Amino acid sequence: MVTIEDTSKAILQATPAGVQRFRDMRLGLSVHWGLYALLGRGEWVMYQDRIHTHTYEKLAKRFNPVGFDADAWAQTMVDMGAKGFLITTKHHDGFCMFDTALTDYQVTNTPFGRDVIGELAEACHKRGIALHFYYSLLDWHNRDYVTYWKSYVEYYQEQLRELCTKYGELGGILFDGYWPRNTWTEENTWFQPKGDWDLAGTYDLIHSLQPNAVVVNNHHVLPLRGEDYQVWELDMPGENKMGFNTPDIGPGPYATWMNVNKGWAYFDEQEIKPAQQLIDYVHESNTRGASCWLNVGPTPTGEILPEEVARLKEVGAWMRGQS
Repeated sequence: MVTIEDTSKAILQATPAGVQRFRDMRLGLSVHWGLYALLGRGEWVMYQDRIHTHTYEKLAKRFNPVGFDADAWAQTMVDMGAKGFLITTKHHDGFCMFDTALTDYQVTNTPFGRDVIGELAEACHKRGIALHFYYSLLDWHNRDYVTYWKSYVEYYQEQLRELCTKYGELGGILFDGYWPRNTWTEENTWFQPKGDWDLAGTYDLIHSLQPNAVVVNNHHVLPLRGEDYQVWELDMPGENKMGFNTPDIGPGPYATWMNVNKGWAYFDEQEIKPAQQLIDYVHESNTRGASCWLNVGPTPTGEILPEEVARLKEVGAWMRGQS
């Protein structure tokens, strides 16, 4: 039996202006980047390779992406015709790519020592690109997720407060890691939430601090009260070729979320899609009334691969021909 959290007590939604800005986006750049880039096997490597928390934590001592340039990333967004940018602030591994007062497990405590989210926020704001944050509700690092649920909920909500108050105006927040249609087994029981997330409270918190920000949850069910759009992961609206999306279509707005390369995050081996395939993603999404997030996984040294940039520029040339 599927039990979906009740968010009927949520009071707020994004403003009409914020929703319209998202409808008009058409194309955005999505980025998955974190400690996992160092291993070159994707963002699920900690779980898939059964890397112990204490072992995985040591990656933070090696994280020093000296090639990272927020302005170069933002220029790629301009060149590809993106009006939005989505970046992982915390993925399932629990490592925070922003400066937070709530844990030492963060990017400013690495040899790199810089708040990459702050630098990207500044670069986006200068160019009028709407800034969206990805935030994983699931956390493989924080022990409270398993042992003290109330404390974990307080932790993640306070991190959302930080994200909503430190980086200027936000275009939206995308949640991941809550999958109510999952079948829980001995293999994945650690992922299972130990209670309600207080999503209604979280959504109202975001909308009170960032009224124009659109909220979406990648839970693969119809949007709940307090959520502002519906997203399909590696599928078109209403399709479920991947096996985990919902074929049900809500009232909109809509978005698709597609990869430029092999996976969401950096892999040592490359499978970069042809530009025409990426253009087809965008065109088909737009035809169905959806904006399209095209995702890349930057390298351990902080660069978007030149071959990916070249493909995205070809998408941009096509976008300019459509306007």
